[in-house]
Amino acid sequence: MRSISGTLEAAQKAASSTPYIRIRIGGHSYSSRLLQLEHREEAYRDSATIVLRNNDRALDDVDFIGEYFEIGYGHKTGASNEYSNAPGLWVKSQQFLSMQGVLTCMLQCQGMWGLLGEMRVMIGGDPPAYDITYDRTHTVYELIEAVLAAVDFGVSLVESDGIIDSFKPLFNINELPYETAAAVLYRLISMTKCYLRPKSSKAFEIVYPQESDSRDEVYYSDKGHYFFENIESVNLLVPNSIVVFCNQGEDGSWESLITGIAKDDDAIAAYGYEIIECHQAANINNQSDANARASAILTRLNAEVLAGRLLVPHDARVELYDRVAVYDSRGA
Repeated sequence: MRSISGTLEAAQKAASSTPYIRIRIGGHSYSSRLLQLEHREEAYRDSATIVLRNNDRALDDVDFIGEYFEIGYGHKTGASNEYSNAPGLWVKSQQFLSMQGVLTCMLQCQGMWGLLGEMRVMIGGDPPAYDITYDRTHTVYELIEAVLAAVDFGVSLVESDGIIDSFKPLFNINELPYETAAAVLYRLISMTKCYLRPKSSKAFEIVYPQESDSRDEVYYSDKGHYFFENIESVNLLVPNSIVVFCNQGEDGSWESLITGIAKDDDAIAAYGYEIIECHQAANINNQSDANARASAILTRLNAEVLAGRLLVPHDARVELYDRVAVYDSRGA
């Protein structure tokens, strides 16, 4: 979770408070002009639509295109406004609307994953090359670090899953067709049980949410931090058994096949059937890594079993992949 002050935490948990949204672009504040904001922070995608008041025509000559900025979310705390910055955005489109009684400026913005989806990866060597092969020389984390450094983004490892900072894959970058940085990062993080989380200041952190972890925040129906509405859905895990075929020979044969297996026995018992899904990881050459890959795939599937929607007064601390608990005293 994002770090905030004690006064801001108390304000956002109070039964009555005044929210604050900070919009500062190109060194100028536009918070007082904010009419509408739709900000989406999703896995591998983030965007925002911002509508600013322009009834005085003060924005007519302001060029926002290409500007980098961070939206700050918070509350009024006493005589001041406190906030915590969300991951950064770039303005991709600027539109002016004029109709009777309404003059506005609308900004369409994209986040860090959007930028990574546009950038080609140049990495390794001097000068750096578009295509390169790492033959079990770097861990997954070191490769992620190198890709992000090539586009001037930072990264930190918050918690390891035992794979990301130990497994050294045979990894090819930019075999035709050329890949974007986002595609390369997705291939790398998918080898693990971890997730890449955007942060402010053009950085990422790597987190490993586990079922056994304590909850980052608790919401209540009868006291702060309040929630308005909660919908929770638990889905049947299908598939519930993962098989990964590894160690393909250079000639394309599977004579020295290694098979990694991971099963969810509880899910199999609940359904009464074992539903197998098969994958290939041809360059894995040992049983331990084969089993780890199968376990990583199954863990990611398990993470999608629980779904839902929680509506709360804005909590400036909450980020992607945080774990929350809901205590509901409504009803008999």
